[in-house]
Amino acid sequence: MKCVARWIVAGAFFASPCMAQDAREPAVRTEAERAFILGQMRLFLQSTQAIASALAKDDLKTVADEAAARGRTGTPRSEIPATLKAKETPAWTTMMAGARAGFDDIARAAHDGTPPVALIGMLGDTMRNCVACHQSYRLATE
Repeated sequence: MKCVARWIVAGAFFASPCMAQDAREPAVRTEAERAFILGQMRLFLQSTQAIASALAKDDLKTVADEAAARGRTGTPRSEIPATLKAKETPAWTTMMAGARAGFDDIARAAHDGTPPVALIGMLGDTMRNCVACHQSYRLATE
């Protein structure tokens, strides 16, 4: 039986396939690990928004600061759940490392005065890691 979600918008009826057919790999984590990962994703989004806004104003200091905060040293190890590393697949690790390295590259380039148009391209390249991860995995709780 096909799963269908239905919405009523302005008197019209719409139907589409439901998410029950989600083929992404489950990333099974404890509730604490899941909360940490979701928090990191929110920080990535907040910094991405701040970087985009700062680029529009040619504010390279804010770009550098926000990008550095999401880079490889942006999250103190003491905040990372000790059990998390053992659960990361090589593909997950590669995507996360790529995203964090991308933010490090943006921070360095902004500090060096790289033009905003080039920085926005770097941000787009960095976000490919985010998109790939979201297309590959879905968080599930143990």
